[in-house]
Parts: sequence; structure tokens; C-alpha cells
Amino acid sequence: MSKKIYFSLEEANSMVPKLLEDIPKIKELTAALQKDFPDVQKARDKARFNGGSVEGPLYLQAALKVNELIRELESKGCVLKGVDDGLVDFLSIREGREVYLCWKNPEERITHWHDIHAGFSGRKPIDESF
Repeated sequence: MSKKIYFSLEEANSMVPKLLEDIPKIKELTAALQKDFPDVQKARDKARFNGGSVEGPLYLQAALKVNELIRELESKGCVLKGVDDGLVDFLSIREGREVYLCWKNPEERITHWHDIHAGFSGRKPIDESF
């Protein structure tokens, strides 16, 4: 992300419906890339011998869709922290410093934040003063 995008709590929460739609798609496609294309893994293993795969085009299509969904979210300022856990952060300002508003699938709204370097384990509930 080249330009920092800061979110208010309201702005970040307005993204949640899109996240509830896209994060499961990304997770599903990522899992499919790992398990549904055994021929691609064989081709990878044989690549040094000019191996190929009949599943290559379908694999590529799924990989491109994952990239498209992730790029779309990141272009809006979302920071995808974990596909498997469905973690997305939103850069925000709290008491004059940068923090992340923290969302985890399938939460219906953002209820936690954490310091930039704290990560998910440092999540704190959002109170009225946020």
C-alpha cells in the first residue's frame, strides 16, 4: 500500500458487509488451490524436466481470482492479515498514534483494536472514547 488510508470506526464498519462476502471466497479459493489441483503439484515437481499440467488453466484462473479479490480489498485500505483466520485490519488514529481497527470473520462489526506491532493477540475492546 503506497498511500496510507486511515479509517474511522464508522468507515471501517461500512466495509464489513463486503468482507463477509469476500473473505470466505478468498479462503475457499486458497484452499482449493492447495487441494483441488493435484496435477499442478505433480507438474511443479516435474518442472525441472519441462513437465506440464492439464489443470494449469483452471489453477491459474483460481489464483487470479484470489489476487483480484485481495487487490480490491487492499486498494480500499484493508490490510489482509490472515486468510485462514479471516483477519483484516484498518489503519486508524487513536490518541494521536497509528493503530489498527481489527476485524475477524465472521464478526458483524468491528469491536476491537490493537497497536500496530501488537497483532491479534494484543486486541483490546473498543470503548466509547475511541
